[in-house]
Amino acid sequence: MNPQAYRSWTVDTSESLVPKVRPWLPAELVAFAKDMADTIHMMALPSRLIVYLSVCVLLQLPFFCYEQDSRGSDALHFFHFDGQPSPTSDLRLLLERQVSWDDAGPGFFNPSGLRLSFEKIDEQTTPGGRVAARYRVFAPGAPENKVYAIDSWPVDKNVSADPRDIYVNGQGLLMIHRPKPEQESSFNAADDEFEIAPVTESAEPIRYLLTSKDGQLLVFGTLVPHPLAADDQGCGLEVRIAQRESGTLLIVAGGFPAKAKIPLVLQSEGEIASEMLLTDSNGHAVMAGSPSLPDKAQGTFKATAEGPHCLPSVVLPWSADPHAAAEKTPEKTRKR
Repeated sequence: MNPQAYRSWTVDTSESLVPKVRPWLPAELVAFAKDMADTIHMMALPSRLIVYLSVCVLLQLPFFCYEQDSRGSDALHFFHFDGQPSPTSDLRLLLERQVSWDDAGPGFFNPSGLRLSFEKIDEQTTPGGRVAARYRVFAPGAPENKVYAIDSWPVDKNVSADPRDIYVNGQGLLMIHRPKPEQESSFNAADDEFEIAPVTESAEPIRYLLTSKDGQLLVFGTLVPHPLAADDQGCGLEVRIAQRESGTLLIVAGGFPAKAKIPLVLQSEGEIASEMLLTDSNGHAVMAGSPSLPDKAQGTFKATAEGPHCLPSVVLPWSADPHAAAEKTPEKTRKR
């Protein structure tokens, strides 16, 4: 299979692994993970990240992918309103991949738990008249003696690879040329730095992956240029678009008590669903679901999380037309 074909891998390719490994004993899983690691190292980009995420999600090998506690639970929880169909297996796998990407911590290919970070430079107007922010990208702690590649994964699109070689300086700044001696400690490098200017809708993330070309390091990062988020007394609640076709969202909570059950109230056009967010040791939790209702063409979705001393709330308009809701202006609130 050539690299171009790897880019179009879907759930069907990866699911063939499931019946072969789930009955195995833990020792056999460890051996399998080591063999898989050697295989992934030899693959062309961006196929490494597709196989990597598939193994993490389908085999649930926390020692291979990330710290076991990094996501708080073994399965992504879903909310639902009455009358909604259950998510398909393909959709579940897609969302698991997204959350694994967003929450990836220390693991086999990233022992130190490095993460990409993004620094806004300015805003520019696109040829279509839209405003897009421009960012420089950092990978603090990434070795300087490696050559890297970078991939991006927008919502509802395939992973795509940037054709250029990428380098980092002593500050972790991503560059398109090897840093000059005078650039080693720089936090910006003018025309030599790697910059991005993603055009996205409100609450729409775009995911990036920096991979060393020797296949030994993967550094994930997620950027939401126009976040729909609320903060209250240190607690945060954010809604992210996961898939427009199904209207699926990710609800991301942070800053809550560790290892706690946080009440979450969801409202959509008169329908109410009461759920419980299960936070990890960092007070972080994620839940997925859709705000749309079978008998409604459009509406407003509201999510409110109740912490011991905080009550962040986020409001998002939705539409049965996957492109119509993107044109509306969402709201964010902070309650006490």
